[in-house]
Amino acid sequence: MEEQVPRPHSGLKKRLTRTKFELKATRADPIKQHERLARLIGEALLYTANEPILLARLEEFFSPKPAILQLDRPVRNRLDRLVERLGGVPRLVILDPGGSPPQYDTYSIAAIQEVISSFERCRRSICRTHVCFIASEFYKKEPDAFVQRIPPAEKKGLAAAMSETFWEHAETSYIRLASHWDRVGQFLDFVFFNIRQYERDGFPAVMERISSNYVRLFDELGGSLFWTAIRSYQKSEKPDGFQWLVRRRNLLVHSLHLEAVQNKEGKENPIFTSAYNHLEQSAHQKLKPGTPETELSFLHSHLSAAARLFPSVVELCEHCAASRIKTYRG
Repeated sequence: MEEQVPRPHSGLKKRLTRTKFELKATRADPIKQHERLARLIGEALLYTANEPILLARLEEFFSPKPAILQLDRPVRNRLDRLVERLGGVPRLVILDPGGSPPQYDTYSIAAIQEVISSFERCRRSICRTHVCFIASEFYKKEPDAFVQRIPPAEKKGLAAAMSETFWEHAETSYIRLASHWDRVGQFLDFVFFNIRQYERDGFPAVMERISSNYVRLFDELGGSLFWTAIRSYQKSEKPDGFQWLVRRRNLLVHSLHLEAVQNKEGKENPIFTSAYNHLEQSAHQKLKPGTPETELSFLHSHLSAAARLFPSVVELCEHCAASRIKTYRG
């Protein structure tokens, strides 16, 4: 009598087969994930490397053009002489054989470099904002103009995301522009009063102190072109003036983001309305954000003011250093 060999249950074979496939899939998923991560990192590197090149190339087509800080040889020579007068490292140091180099105060050159670096950051931020404006507006008109194919799931809501990116960069640009003038105030505070505490005062407070304690001593300074130019910008409440800029900065830092001031239906955000219902109508309208084109023009105007007034700031500091008034310097 033939002995029957028991056969495995069919359900068991199916489970074993499914388990093998699951094990293979588990081994394959990390590989695919790593490949996708490597591809995305490559795209991130390409994006980061391309950004400065793209900004430089697109500048040719910007309107208006972003302002440039003029740092030619005459200006640099003036800055070198100013640093030397303020106790910094002179352009030429002669040492005795075997002698030790003298000690110099490096604060002045560090403060000047901070002002220059701050301007370049403002300029770069505004250029990013301008690029986002161009891309966002173009995509609204030509949504099918992308060279690379974008999956439908990623393409959905892309226009809104691009618009939001513009407003984010605009917000950053406003904050940096206002911060730039605090760097200027930091340098002026040191030049006039030998104050080095960064948290002490901002640009307007320093200007008021100079006006009260220094300008009164020199009649020619109060009527000078460089002082008048700086003072006019500092006191102006127009959209291209410092008072407007610092109010906009305070609104963005402490209350709400830029685009949220006005919603899609055109109604003002309640936070904006509640915070500024005490202002007169003209001031209220000046502070309220406008169209992307308007906001971009405001940013460029403040960048132009920073570039235009930099020589005036240098001349103001030269006046103080040349006067050799030690009343307010330790």
